[in-house]
Amino acid sequence: MGLKLLINSLFRGGAEKQFAALARLLPHDALILLENEISRPADAAVVKVLSGHRSSTSSLYKTAFIPFYARRLAALTGPGDTVLSFMERANIVNVQAAELSGHKAVICERTSPSGEFSGLRGVLMRPLIRRNYPAAARIVANSEGVKTDLSDNFGVPARKITVIHNGCDVPGISVLAAAGLPPGWPAVFERQVIAAGGRLTAAKGHWHLLRIFRELKKNLPGAALVILGEGELEGYLRALSVSLGFKTFSGPGAPPPDADVYFAGFRENPYRFISKASLFAFTSLWEGFPNALLEAMACGTPVVSADCASGPREILSSSANPGRALTPEHAAYGLLMPVLSGTRPPAGAPPEPEEKVWAEKLSEMLAAPAALRSYAGAGLGRAADFDLPKTAAVWLEFLNGTRQMPGGEKATT
Repeated sequence: MGLKLLINSLFRGGAEKQFAALARLLPHDALILLENEISRPADAAVVKVLSGHRSSTSSLYKTAFIPFYARRLAALTGPGDTVLSFMERANIVNVQAAELSGHKAVICERTSPSGEFSGLRGVLMRPLIRRNYPAAARIVANSEGVKTDLSDNFGVPARKITVIHNGCDVPGISVLAAAGLPPGWPAVFERQVIAAGGRLTAAKGHWHLLRIFRELKKNLPGAALVILGEGELEGYLRALSVSLGFKTFSGPGAPPPDADVYFAGFRENPYRFISKASLFAFTSLWEGFPNALLEAMACGTPVVSADCASGPREILSSSANPGRALTPEHAAYGLLMPVLSGTRPPAGAPPEPEEKVWAEKLSEMLAAPAALRSYAGAGLGRAADFDLPKTAAVWLEFLNGTRQMPGGEKATT
């Protein structure tokens, strides 16, 4: 009756971070990776790798390799095992392997598949999700929005889906947030700084933030924007920053004190930057349950977030209102903003209406220190609701219930 944990890799990402944190708290007899990529701490004694693939291996190739992963996973499992998987490819492998070995496949969806998979990726992945996810023994969504997406758009029976929110290591983040800044950075944070974080991908909408910042600088010329993270859009975003007329720093070395936009890259401890910012801006177009937003709150930094269809409202609002913010909404734990268009106009194009609304509201917030302090305190208290041990306890209760199910039983929430 062993528990085995499965994920694509332990590369740098929010799902991988959450997986690694939970792995330290959930008793398991094996941690299994589809790819030979480990950038996060793991107990090497229990790690099993199903291929020599890396993060640089073609995603098309790795998708085509799913049946081979499944056979290799099935060889490591049996009818008494439960395999908990994170991320889409690992989830599909888990379900297909369970058909061969008889283990219970418990899959966890970390993002909104409708937003994540478009174009060629959507052509490949959406049918695989529709075909495989409903066959899992149980499905965990990390937000109500993700549950709705799976049920409405991918044929997953709602009765099989349980919502378990992401956890957050609030005490650990507090310690890391108190650390000093690297050389050159303290002078940057003597100014009003807007921080942003997360992978530099299409989901995060950072190009909108750059365009918003251009409008904001008209009212607050001394403000700075610090973007933490790395990803496939990094080159595009740096070029856009320059095209928008910003003095742009992207390292290496110590930053100048007078740049407009700073690309700080991947940092093992991003919290020491975020905790010293005036506010944290989150322009995501879609999410699951955003770690970056929750971690900024745990840093004691006030947050302003797009009210995208999944995640931010569940974190920031005490209201059960399922609607999206069409105008700025002062929620209980942060500010919810209209979702941006997702289009990428040329640098010289005028601001979109939503971008102007964002710029005006961010300027207003930066000029209201009392409101910022109030949101900082409220956000820190809210982050404690998702403290990692609490989340791990929910997972343990859920997994214990799953193990007690007869093999053919279909779970309900």
